[in-house]
Amino acid sequence: MELLTFLKEQTSDGFLPLQSSYAAMERFTCNFKTVEEMALKNGILPLRYKRNQKTISTQEQYALFQSTVLIIGCGGLGGFVAEMLTRIGVGKLIVCDGDVFEEHNLNRQNFSSPKTIGRLKAEVLKEKLEEINPALHVKTITAFFDPEKDANLIQEADVVVDALDNPDLKCLLANLCLKEQKPFVHGAIAGYYSQFSTSSSLDQLYLQKGDGAEKRSGNPSFTVCFAASIQSTEVVKLLLGKPHLHAPLMGNLWEYELISL
Repeated sequence: MELLTFLKEQTSDGFLPLQSSYAAMERFTCNFKTVEEMALKNGILPLRYKRNQKTISTQEQYALFQSTVLIIGCGGLGGFVAEMLTRIGVGKLIVCDGDVFEEHNLNRQNFSSPKTIGRLKAEVLKEKLEEINPALHVKTITAFFDPEKDANLIQEADVVVDALDNPDLKCLLANLCLKEQKPFVHGAIAGYYSQFSTSSSLDQLYLQKGDGAEKRSGNPSFTVCFAASIQSTEVVKLLLGKPHLHAPLMGNLWEYELISL
């Protein structure tokens, strides 16, 4: 029996249960990613994506599965963006960060815990994300992003996410993405405040050199989660060719202050 025939027979109410995917792996000696690709390519929706329906079609789900997103920075924003994209069904993530989890990260950074303190953030993300979605492949770069050396990473991705906390590096990354004509989603937080832009230079935004505003205003968890949700939404819309932040307002910056909402 062929894999596709087996998957069709295993569907229940039009969906492929997780246990059937595992059974297919054992029967046909293949990995989880192969099973999910065969299912989605042929219009069979894994049960894990049932609640995506009405918002994301099966065809769009397959497009996400085939996509690669580069997330630069695996701290507050990067960790939550990575988990959201994992759960929504993006097929490959490249996560880049040379930092380790520290105790002061525990208030807001996804996957930080007393057990992960001292461990490389990128490696922890790979371990946790592939556990959440076995069809996902995570490539880790356990070094800080260097615009002069890492342009090849940008070329590998369909969309690049700015989850950095260094304003100078944010500007360099944005300009590199523009040069390489690669879609780019910027996000930043400070206190109750967050800001976003898509595929725009950040030079005029960060005219002053030095630390970002979060050093003065703090990094509460709710602002991180809010900002990461906006960034994740923009990534998905870019991957699926849907209108995004700058469709009507190209070049503008979107700003939110949670305390006044």
